[in-house]
Amino acid sequence: MMTTFKVYTDASARYKAVFKQVKDARKNKRVFSSSIGAVIKNGEEEIVGSISKRVGFQDSNYAEFLAMYLACQHLIAHGIKKVDFYADCINLALMVNQGCISGKPELRKLSYAILDSLNEFEHYTMTWIPRCENKEAHTMASKAFNKVS
Repeated sequence: MMTTFKVYTDASARYKAVFKQVKDARKNKRVFSSSIGAVIKNGEEEIVGSISKRVGFQDSNYAEFLAMYLACQHLIAHGIKKVDFYADCINLALMVNQGCISGKPELRKLSYAILDSLNEFEHYTMTWIPRCENKEAHTMASKAFNKVS
């Protein structure tokens, strides 16, 4: 019997105010630096892999989708064929489960890349979970901000 792996993905963002001079007024612009995290567990709930990476100035949806895509690529590279995915991003869960593709070009491209990657698995599920149940993946995303680049 082949093990079904569990993969938890998440993204994190850090707020930074950037001041810009526009005509005679000084404007405050919000900028969010994002990071992603993923935790991969075997059937016995033992952590067997993780991802923790800064992804630059991306919105939270893009970062969530990127976490899913990179987790898929990692699993495929390691020959894992059965996966249950968990994420606290409802947009990601809807995209995977219902094929709700975003109109934003960067999300559209990433959505199709995720769906193509999922075709490599013999079995997969995608489940939305509340953030409070996704602490390990969120911790991995947060750790990326502490890494020296």
